[in-house]
Amino acid sequence: MEKQTRIEASPGLIIERRRVLWLPVMATAAMVSGNAEAQDAAKKSEINTPSPTGPLAWNEFLQQALPQATELHRDASPQGQDAYLHWLALMAARLQLTTIPDTKLGRFSRLDPAVYFGPSYRGKPFFIVEWRLEPDAILPPHCHPNASVCTVGIAGEARIRNFEIVGQAPEFASRQAFRVRETHNEILSPGRANTLSAVRDNIHTLRAGRQGARGMDISTYHGPDIGYSFLELENKPVDAEQRLFEAVWKQ
Repeated sequence: MEKQTRIEASPGLIIERRRVLWLPVMATAAMVSGNAEAQDAAKKSEINTPSPTGPLAWNEFLQQALPQATELHRDASPQGQDAYLHWLALMAARLQLTTIPDTKLGRFSRLDPAVYFGPSYRGKPFFIVEWRLEPDAILPPHCHPNASVCTVGIAGEARIRNFEIVGQAPEFASRQAFRVRETHNEILSPGRANTLSAVRDNIHTLRAGRQGARGMDISTYHGPDIGYSFLELENKPVDAEQRLFEAVWKQ
């Protein structure tokens, strides 16, 4: 059974998801896949993993998240990545935003208004990069091959859009056009999360509101790091009903 839930882990920490969030994540994965191994893992998860409750300071978040993240990361299947991401988003919803370290950020490229990035945590299976967008700044659409990302809002607001490649895309060096489908278009605000996996919603772009925006990406590789590319998207869809856009890789 799917249900839209709105969880407030603590004041200002809100996450919405269309999932059966009161069940252990591995149990949900087992129901989706129908796989015997996933079902066994779900039973173990029910026994060994307590339901996440209560706010977490930054260090507590890392201490509690890393062991279970390492275990869930072992399953790189599409269902396994989704189970991993949904659990990670729940943990991020408990994070006390005021305890996130003041990361040193550097300006990215020559984007104007400016966009800034800086690493907040380097580790395995995930690493965390904080970002800040000046008012009305745009982080252009880009892909995350073999990776998943849980993007969490910290301050301000930004519109985040996700896309998926339709059919086959050419190599990054090619200027051949291909099509992408817009799959999400929503506002990222403090405490809210947006996720993408290696096989769904893998392209995203952000545009800050008038007050700017700050957030972080919790990123995980589920395969080799083969780099990434930005995209150039047409402003108007070629098929408005299907939300299909023409795209080329940006050199």
